[in-house]
Amino acid sequence: MIHVFLVMTMIGISHSICFWVMTEPKFSMRKTAFIYSGYFVAFMFLAMMSYAAFGNSAVFYAISFASTIVAAFFIFLFTSADPLCKKVFLFISYANIFSVFICISLIICRVFFKNSPEIVVYYVRNIIRTILFIPVALVYIRFLQPSTRAVSAKRLKTWHSISVVSALFLIIFALYVIIFNAEYENIEKHIPFFAVSVLIYISVLWVIFGTIQSMIAESSTELIKQKAAYLQNQLKTAKENELAAKTVRHDFRHHNQNIETLLKKGEIQEALSYLKQYNDSIEAAKLSEFCPNITVNAILNSFYSKAQKNGISVSVEADIKEDTAISDMDFVAVLSNLLENAINGCIECKSNGEIKVNIRAVAGKTVIVCSNPCRQDISIENNMIINRGIGIAGMLSAIRKYSGDIKYGYDNGTLTACIILNS
Repeated sequence: MIHVFLVMTMIGISHSICFWVMTEPKFSMRKTAFIYSGYFVAFMFLAMMSYAAFGNSAVFYAISFASTIVAAFFIFLFTSADPLCKKVFLFISYANIFSVFICISLIICRVFFKNSPEIVVYYVRNIIRTILFIPVALVYIRFLQPSTRAVSAKRLKTWHSISVVSALFLIIFALYVIIFNAEYENIEKHIPFFAVSVLIYISVLWVIFGTIQSMIAESSTELIKQKAAYLQNQLKTAKENELAAKTVRHDFRHHNQNIETLLKKGEIQEALSYLKQYNDSIEAAKLSEFCPNITVNAILNSFYSKAQKNGISVSVEADIKEDTAISDMDFVAVLSNLLENAINGCIECKSNGEIKVNIRAVAGKTVIVCSNPCRQDISIENNMIINRGIGIAGMLSAIRKYSGDIKYGYDNGTLTACIILNS
């Protein structure tokens, strides 16, 4: 029994690390660790009970395999902040890897440890499975994780397609697990077919992640175009304001003459009214100063102007210093997309409600909170809008750059977004 305990401990830890690596945590590290600890205890209990009931038999291995897969499914489902389509793909990928490792360990034990004691084979088989997880985890972290996390869930058809393809291989590898355990003494005759299946699967994975890289490149291109369009709009707004200011300055002498003429005639009220109109025209040509940061101020001015043109009431509170660790382009990616979505939300639901924006620098973090009226049919899963577009994908890319976080919430017709950037 002690042997089973030691091996299952090793397996449980390796699987937990794999879950941690492959998923984007939905909860805090403490809460996630607590959930994984619960998984580990349940896994150990089931394994010990199965071994006590069935011994070192095929039934015991079948229960261990099935329980591991089921546990992985629920962990991917409840602890990951990824959209559902990504969860499915990552879970199936994990199940494929696990199945292949089982088959490889059975082959190695049959070929190289044919005459070894059963307990030795048992240890070797599980040590091999555990060791194999290490290079796979490192490869995933280095090359694959950035790709899977950078792609938005907008491409649902693509995610569904690659999940279906991976599921087909899961069926194949699960069948190999069953065959290898049932025909362990004649396992050699199945090795060529298994090797071909693995090579085909690796080739398919290569194509899949090539597709993902293409998706990332396309998203990046669209984001660059979006940023360029926004900056062009900002330049246009600045030119319009500058033109208005030049017009006011050009007519300054003319205005003074008119006011002087009215005063000489004793038309005091007319002069005061004319002066008020003149002051209003000056204010209209001046940009509002929401905060000392030039970039943030420009974005807020553009947003404020667009909201007013659409008859949308806006409340802005901002306190961002001129010097900040967040780049101008990242502010554009995060703030402009957030505010643009807020305006579009008001327009779509035809609401007379108010957009509220609060931007603060707190304890080395930049906190952005934006609330706006929106449609009632909006879908939120794991604090994230479902079927989000390229705008939000661009926001996520910039947010992750600063190890930040974004959460959406909906309450009584109001959508609230909270973004935290570690600046």
